[in-house]
Amino acid sequence: VSVSEVISKCIGLGLMVSINQRLDVDTITLIADDFGFEVEFEEEYTSDVLEDIEDPEESLKPRPPIVTIMGHVDHGKTSLLDYIRKENVVAGESGGITQHIGAYKVEVEPGKEIAFLDTPGHEAFTAMRARGAKVTDIVILIVAADDAVMPQTVEAINHSLAAGVPIIIAINKIDRPGANIEKIKQQLADRKILVEDWGGKYQCV
Repeated sequence: VSVSEVISKCIGLGLMVSINQRLDVDTITLIADDFGFEVEFEEEYTSDVLEDIEDPEESLKPRPPIVTIMGHVDHGKTSLLDYIRKENVVAGESGGITQHIGAYKVEVEPGKEIAFLDTPGHEAFTAMRARGAKVTDIVILIVAADDAVMPQTVEAINHSLAAGVPIIIAINKIDRPGANIEKIKQQLADRKILVEDWGGKYQCV
């Protein structure tokens, strides 16, 4: 059975799903039955016998910190990376919208690098953004000053908080007509993201 057939079956059941989405037990059982299959579920096995052995400190090597750029579509995530990387990625993307997770290394000084992840901002790419938050050390959350805190902005915040990742707020497009930085800070505060100059713990640039 192909993935597209499974997705079509889900849609027929009134479920809007993506290729990366996990289905619950009842849905899996129902769909499998429609295709003439019987599902056998297995519990995940975790062993408590294996001993957790730490590597000797002298054998460890430093790795580049991983910074993930997150935010709503068209708020300027990839443009920020363009500036950092001194390249132009936006022009080569479909409609200027990132449709994959891009990974880039930038050398900030000789022998020292930072790894950047550029995640999609469009609502269709929820699963990819969730994966991006789980592997990162710091999230830079881009919010356009001439727009607002949007659904994908909130979703990116939730992914980051769930993963326990520090968040830095980057308010972008402050030179645009209608830009309102204080409005953005208020909308973030409404979602428990209080920036430093408002007495909170989140850095805002």
